[in-house]
Amino acid sequence: MSWWSGRLMRSLDQQATVLDTDHGSIQVARAGDGPPVMVVHGGPGGFDQGLAFGRHLRDGGCELIAPSRPGYLRTPLISGRRPAEQADLYAAMLDVLRIGKVTVLGVSSGGPSAVHFAARHPQRTTALLLDCAVLLAFDEHLNPFERMLSETGFGVWLSYQLAGRWPAMMTAVVVDAFSEGLNKGQRREAITWITSDPARQQSIKDLLSSAAPRKHRQPGQGNDESIEPDLDPLPFADVTAPTLVAHGTNDGLVPSAHATHAADQIAGAELILVEEGHHALPLCRHYEPVAHRQLELSRG
Repeated sequence: MSWWSGRLMRSLDQQATVLDTDHGSIQVARAGDGPPVMVVHGGPGGFDQGLAFGRHLRDGGCELIAPSRPGYLRTPLISGRRPAEQADLYAAMLDVLRIGKVTVLGVSSGGPSAVHFAARHPQRTTALLLDCAVLLAFDEHLNPFERMLSETGFGVWLSYQLAGRWPAMMTAVVVDAFSEGLNKGQRREAITWITSDPARQQSIKDLLSSAAPRKHRQPGQGNDESIEPDLDPLPFADVTAPTLVAHGTNDGLVPSAHATHAADQIAGAELILVEEGHHALPLCRHYEPVAHRQLELSRG
């Protein structure tokens, strides 16, 4: 597996750049043309997950700015352990890139630093978008099989290989791990909707590959897991940018109460609860209204 990890890292390194900023080093990738959207990935993840979760915005005419958060891939953990520090790191990154203002999309564990960015740097925030984001104190619970697939070197290699050979099987694994409360018919429809489209099948493979190589993602994930159970209240009252909070009604990882709480606390925030939605929100059948509204906000 070491040869596979090495090849994967070489491929990732060709897609991104490491920048030196006043707040430390940070890895970032860019894709597309148009109004800039900074995608703050979840965990495990990296810039590649940000590019995957923001694909609909790129295809809709936006430029994606996708950093790797501290501890993920080539961004050292010392560049910012706490969400507020990470937010200031993003602002310093934008200084180096000579980008004045962005829409920020926070996904899952990227939610806290995305909120801090909007609160601490309002003059640089066109809009705040939150997808299935961690917005309250949170302690993730995975079963042993799910932890094996996502938190061991062998597991992430195996899941990536299986996604290429048996995409329907691995799509079912992802849907089951990311959802709760779907009946058999809803589960079957969720899986069929993904596997019926080659681009969505590729997104499942991209999602699984964004956990590998494990040793280059673990420091960031470990940092997230050490902070989130005692997460300090986020500065929702200081967010002044137009805000859209989206969450799946059947998210099996982060409860939808995170979204409803944030929408109540952020002045003027819009809330969209995606029916039958799981944790990989852009891969849910009823995501289109969210994607449409995100594009509207991103274009200012």
